[in-house]
Amino acid sequence: QFGSNSQGSAPQLLSSCRPLGNIPIEMSQIEGSAAKPSLFSRVGSSILNTARSNLRPGAGLYSLGFGVAAGVAISGLVYAGRTVSVMLFDHEYYKLQSRKRYYEKQLIFTREQEETQAAHYLASMAAEYDPAATRMPFKSLDAKYRF
Repeated sequence: QFGSNSQGSAPQLLSSCRPLGNIPIEMSQIEGSAAKPSLFSRVGSSILNTARSNLRPGAGLYSLGFGVAAGVAISGLVYAGRTVSVMLFDHEYYKLQSRKRYYEKQLIFTREQEETQAAHYLASMAAEYDPAATRMPFKSLDAKYRF
């Protein structure tokens, strides 16, 4: 029997080696020792493990995420509902337009009244105008003061 010893635990060829745990040293040297994981893989695995433990029902982070998602969904529904309400049932726009038109009519009427009053004022001032009162005594009336 090649490769067996009387005890039957390890092959005879490798039985002269000192064992490292259950594996002889030569086997670990042949297969190579396990490489130390890089910093990025360690950080990534720690983040992944943290996420796995916190993203389960009942965890705080899971509850916060669930609440955020529910809030976004509800606010979307509210936005859609208000849009439909404004599109179909909002008649305030027509009321405001009517009020604006009425205000513009009032404004035009008021301006016309002001223009009429200003014209009447000028007419009353012209009626009282006495060009002789603007000339110097014993001199002729200057042309710029004549109508």
